[in-house]
Amino acid sequence: MFKKILLAATPQIDTQTAPKAAFDLARKHNAELVLFHALPIGKDAWCSFDEMISEDKLVEATTAKIAEFYADELKDIPNHSIRVATGPAHEQLLKIIHTEGVELIVMGHHTSTMVRPDRMWGSVDTTIRKVCSNVFCPVMVVTNELPKTNDIKRIVMATDFSTPSDSALCYAAQMAREYDAHLDIFHVLDIGQNCPNPEYYMQDMNVFIDKAKERMEKKYTKALDGISYSIESWEGVPYAEILKQARWREADLVIMAQYSSSQELNKPFVGSTVIQVALSPGCPALIVNYRARVCM
Repeated sequence: MFKKILLAATPQIDTQTAPKAAFDLARKHNAELVLFHALPIGKDAWCSFDEMISEDKLVEATTAKIAEFYADELKDIPNHSIRVATGPAHEQLLKIIHTEGVELIVMGHHTSTMVRPDRMWGSVDTTIRKVCSNVFCPVMVVTNELPKTNDIKRIVMATDFSTPSDSALCYAAQMAREYDAHLDIFHVLDIGQNCPNPEYYMQDMNVFIDKAKERMEKKYTKALDGISYSIESWEGVPYAEILKQARWREADLVIMAQYSSSQELNKPFVGSTVIQVALSPGCPALIVNYRARVCM
């Protein structure tokens, strides 16, 4: 399913869950693996860092350190390479992704230990957000380990019935067939965290839940032919309920759609359900950007 995988590699995380997932996936799919790291080298009007050490030497030294750090894991992945670039991480990542046909990007959670009192939880302007908004291939964010040998047996797909969600559903169905996994399709009736939705106070909530389930059955049945699946819906705050569903179902993977046109890249994205789920402790999250897919 994946022929070329890119790992955003960093030694700054105590638990190396993202690298482990990338290594296991590369072995399973016999895929080419690219390990990538960006060095935040800057310049100002008075000096540049290459006055102390040349950029080429710094890149060479960093490449050697990455090779040494992951030497044991890379022994049985012969088709791998290490790329080190200088500059903003998301810009350098995108250059490789677009020019080399990467089919899956694997990234970890936050690496910064700096306390930022001016940031609220969920205000995310991370590399993950910027990369997801500019690529067609899916991005897997790994906070907890994947199952051993990547034996994915249960997938939760969160949908809101939008066109990007329909595209992600097609991708989820493809993955379920690839891994012979059970697919849980889940919709949250968003009650609103700060501004309650008055619509849900007009009738019994079960009326809305039944309508959502009926809509999922009608819309997705064709795409789910031959797949073991279940459909569920209830009310709540979307990111919290998706995390609950994944935990209760003991899911191995959560799949969601990324909405690339909803916010400006340079601004923090407050309240993004996708980013909040992806960066929360739990099973890995696969963020699928919109690409027209015909499966329903």
